[in-house]
Amino acid sequence: MNNLPIFKYQPNAYDIGIFKKVPAQKCSICNKETEYIYMGPFYSIDEVDNVCPWCIYEGTATKQHNGVLQAAVEYKDKLLSVTYDDEFNQYMYFMGYDEVEQFKDDKLEELLFHTPGYISWQEPQWLSHCDEFCAFIGYVNKSEISAMKIDLRDEELLTLKGNYGIDALDQVSDDSGIYLFQCLKCGQHRVHIDHT
Repeated sequence: MNNLPIFKYQPNAYDIGIFKKVPAQKCSICNKETEYIYMGPFYSIDEVDNVCPWCIYEGTATKQHNGVLQAAVEYKDKLLSVTYDDEFNQYMYFMGYDEVEQFKDDKLEELLFHTPGYISWQEPQWLSHCDEFCAFIGYVNKSEISAMKIDLRDEELLTLKGNYGIDALDQVSDDSGIYLFQCLKCGQHRVHIDHT
């Protein structure tokens, strides 16, 4: 694993199942042999399989298939989604349901086109904090997240109440998907929760 790319916003990609170790096979994008295949989400009109970590990291996969790797991201305190419009041959950016001008933002481009996504029950949402996208730490269960209560500051607990109607972490149902993020600037942990 020494020569595999490291992802700024997805530092545990090889440990949490986003890339699966397989017998050596050719990447469908670069045609080079790889022992790791991307198993995360890929939003494109094309069916995209057998992609190596380097083609995700370099953005070759998203460029070749006019795709993105994230469903929705917190951007400027709103949810942003990006899709490719084949008719006009360009990406379309949406804040909520409203189409907006395309953003010129290197961090956003890195997250959308060069960072492996994560798998969730519902639509994944990538969180941000301190004007920066958070790193996805991994999947946690109810008991693990309850044990972290000290780590989640009042600001995050208020966000949980506003987004999910949860007053305390022990109110999270057992059948919830809990996705843990951490701010790259201040270390604040954040969580996204969804239900089956």
